[in-house]
Amino acid sequence: MGSLSKHDQKRALTATLMLCLEQLQGVELGKQDAERANFGSVEAMRKQLGNWGAPDWLTHGEQEAKKPKPAKSASASPRPKSLGPSRELPSAGNATPLFRERLEALLESAELLKHMDEDLRDKYFVRTDVDTTPVYFSRDLVSEEVWEIIREQHDLDPDDTDFLVTDARNKLPGGVAKSPSEALAILIGVYALAGGRMELLVDALQRDLPPAESEVWEEIRLCIEGSKANNDKRDGLKVLARHLATWVRGGEVRPGKPSELSKADHGFALTITHYRKHGLTDMV
Repeated sequence: MGSLSKHDQKRALTATLMLCLEQLQGVELGKQDAERANFGSVEAMRKQLGNWGAPDWLTHGEQEAKKPKPAKSASASPRPKSLGPSRELPSAGNATPLFRERLEALLESAELLKHMDEDLRDKYFVRTDVDTTPVYFSRDLVSEEVWEIIREQHDLDPDDTDFLVTDARNKLPGGVAKSPSEALAILIGVYALAGGRMELLVDALQRDLPPAESEVWEEIRLCIEGSKANNDKRDGLKVLARHLATWVRGGEVRPGKPSELSKADHGFALTITHYRKHGLTDMV
């Protein structure tokens, strides 16, 4: 629209603002609105904007509104009419050291998993902590039969009187619970939230990979992606993580599907706010 005269530029900007407000706030423009922008009718205003190069989604708003509206899908996000008053927040970068410290701790936890064995017995996970430890054998403390076995296995001299095993496996009870260890549960949750491939994880942590059509995969999906706002039976990790982030960041979690603005909608909202601050109202 840069080649337009100043008069037409003002008409184009006024008409664009009015059509944006129509879509953002759900108002219906009439002939008086078009006349305020120096057009004979709303249809003429749309047509002229189209001739000047305005996008179809702006100029065809009225025609789209007259089309039968499809049933509102559960995933459709309501468009908020107002963002409300502004409250400045600290930079999220302030938390970077805290996040990094926990990520490093998670890496340490992942390394320690090799020292833990788990068995699934009916509904219970039986944990065993496994480690290597030095064990001292004295010829005086074991029978001659046991000592001969030790001497042959480790190629000892007949005159040796003791022997130190430096890497003997030591197993200690780690507890019984209806879920895996807390460290493993946290790592699985972080992997899922970070967009990990769950089929690879299940394959790594189970002997028998369940078939793709089994109820197990639906339960896994619900645990990660589920949302009560989409009529799932529970909220999953991603929804709960957004709730937690909202509370930690100073917001408030409310029932229903959260409203969101795309980058484009956010840009229009900023433009409208700018014009209002300079004396233009919804009825230009």
